Amino acid sequence: TLAYSGATNAPTTYSIVWSASPTNTFAAVTDATLSASPISIAVPAGTAAGTYTGTLTVKNGNNCSSSSGSVPAGTAAGTYTGTLTVKNANTCTSTPGISFSVVVNPLPTSPVIETITPATCTVATGSIALSGLPVGGTLTLFPGAIVEPYSGTAVTISGLAPNTYTFTVNNGTCTSLVSSNAVVPGLVTNTYTTTWSNGTPTLDQNIVFAGNYVSAGGGSGSVNGCSCTVNAGVNVVMQFLDNLTLVNSLSNNGGTVTFENHSSLVQIANTINSGNIIYKRTAPLIRQADYVYWSTPVTPQRLIDVSPLSSYNRFLGFNGDTWVEVYPTNNMVVGKGYIIRGPNNYSNTSKADYTASFVGVPNNGNLSGETVAAGKYYLVGNPYPSALSANAFLAANPFLDGTLYFWTHNTPVVLVGAYRYNSDDYASYNLTGGVGVPAPSGNGGNNNTPPSGNIASGQSFFASTINAGTIVYNNSMRLGGASNTQFYKSASTTAATVERHRVWLNMTNEGGAFKQMLVGYVEGASNEYENRYDGKSFDANPYLDFYSVGNGNSYVIQGRGLPFTDTDTVPLGYRSTISGDFSIAIDHADGDLSNHAIYLEDKTTNVIHDLRASNYTFTTSTGTFTDRFVLRYANKSLGTGEFEKADENVVVSVRNKAITISSDVERLGTVLVYDFSGKLLYKKVNISDTILKIDNLKISDQVLLVKVILETNATKTYKIIY
Repeated sequence: TLAYSGATNAPTTYSIVWSASPTNTFAAVTDATLSASPISIAVPAGTAAGTYTGTLTVKNGNNCSSSSGSVPAGTAAGTYTGTLTVKNANTCTSTPGISFSVVVNPLPTSPVIETITPATCTVATGSIALSGLPVGGTLTLFPGAIVEPYSGTAVTISGLAPNTYTFTVNNGTCTSLVSSNAVVPGLVTNTYTTTWSNGTPTLDQNIVFAGNYVSAGGGSGSVNGCSCTVNAGVNVVMQFLDNLTLVNSLSNNGGTVTFENHSSLVQIANTINSGNIIYKRTAPLIRQADYVYWSTPVTPQRLIDVSPLSSYNRFLGFNGDTWVEVYPTNNMVVGKGYIIRGPNNYSNTSKADYTASFVGVPNNGNLSGETVAAGKYYLVGNPYPSALSANAFLAANPFLDGTLYFWTHNTPVVLVGAYRYNSDDYASYNLTGGVGVPAPSGNGGNNNTPPSGNIASGQSFFASTINAGTIVYNNSMRLGGASNTQFYKSASTTAATVERHRVWLNMTNEGGAFKQMLVGYVEGASNEYENRYDGKSFDANPYLDFYSVGNGNSYVIQGRGLPFTDTDTVPLGYRSTISGDFSIAIDHADGDLSNHAIYLEDKTTNVIHDLRASNYTFTTSTGTFTDRFVLRYANKSLGTGEFEKADENVVVSVRNKAITISSDVERLGTVLVYDFSGKLLYKKVNISDTILKIDNLKISDQVLLVKVILETNATKTYKIIY
């Protein structure tokens, strides 16, 4: 008896001895079936007596090769035995028979379908997570019979296009049954007829307007989609403040798509639109002789179609040095600014809104504007049918100086000879903030609010250059909703996260002369000149200029380094072609300066005036005065202010990398710690105690500034070595 056993796919070799016959060989038995009858091997006639070798290969019911036999399909895993009898052609039976065992290997469990991640608008493929896999096996994906490598007992198969998938796994011996179906869904199409077919549209749905649609307006009727198709004959209207926000393209297949004033088309991907839109932009309260600064949000757009009733010689561009006439039938260049005088049927005494309609394919994606030379001014514009972030625009174009200038058409025309305009109607904006223009009470204007950082669609503006370059635009600059509401203005979407303490001062006289300037203590700024935070005065007003002075420059906006300290002083200057009485007043303030003392020192009269108490009125002759005034935050002439008293009772000390702030009298309110560049390292508010210990600063040895604000709002900054 020969014991038969072995590993899978390694059948045992056996030897059989039988009666003498002529020498010959016999065929191996393969795929034998274990049954009640013995397995027989046919020995050819005439086979000689002797010892012969061969192999016996059998498969189980799961079609897996086994070590020594075969069992019916569905037989449980285990070891089975039998007897192999070999007969020669003369029916002589081999002696003895061969005993063998059959080992049936278990079938691998089918892969278990876990999480299915669908395709999205931004990622066109999905994924399927699988578990219950044998270690060291082979996974096959269907359709396609694609072998997917894996390790361990689980895997996530990604990059799957929307489809239905199944899987099998082989453990090296056997292949599992097919898994259950796993469906990676594609994007849903949401169709509007009189209602949406699949609920409120989302950015992961392709939307189709198959019926007329008018949004709710006021920002509550905004619509989102992956892509948007407008069917032939369908009218779609996006009302005031509503956005149509798309990841991909807008396709107008013969319908009408209208964006009313202050609505927006916002797109994310750099895709190509097809079909026209109508984009309406209203310039508020203009006269016939006012120039409006325009830029096109669509292509193509003729200049004459922006204002068909304006005189042909009142369409102008700016070449970097001076104004030039532009032929009104020319198409507007994307990203370039133009000015157009009001329609000839408008009055020069009363004002009225003017609405322009831009008709063309909406601009989208990466766009190039003008190629500019160094040291010049260029009239550029927002090229999109949505608002543009001034901060993002400046960041993407580092060759531009950091201050943008916006025309407001606030000053009435003087009808003596040729029309004249007060060039001080340029509002200014940089990363420190915005400076406005005369208020309506002074001259009947309408756009007096300082720019805040969002440049409206259709708006053009001046930018100066430091170096040569090509102006670029991209979708990351785009904003929607209320950001698109004022036609000359501009606000950083991250303003709330940037520390800023600012004060705006106005210089005026009773005759309507006006100039505003800004001083701000801003995260990222320093006391040196930085073009992103310091804006030089445009100095285009023939009557009055008012500015802060620093580093040999006159600033309409000056950014200064943090932390704000009330010992800081800022020289102020002015230029006037008018003699007589003027006033300097606080327009508004924010941050720590919103309730802080603000003083104006007049070095000519030796007066330090509290601007919180009242405006400061003074008399001047004509000329330029660069050192008459100083902006202060403490009345040093008194020598005894609250902060001086508080300072005597506050101690800041450092020992063993711990900062201790103690106050003998007043309780601490807020403590801020900055490095010497002005970066905020630590902040604690609502302390309401007389002592604070800071021992968790993970910084190297350096000089730090510790700003202490008591509950009385008395403030002092201390320099320490940490």
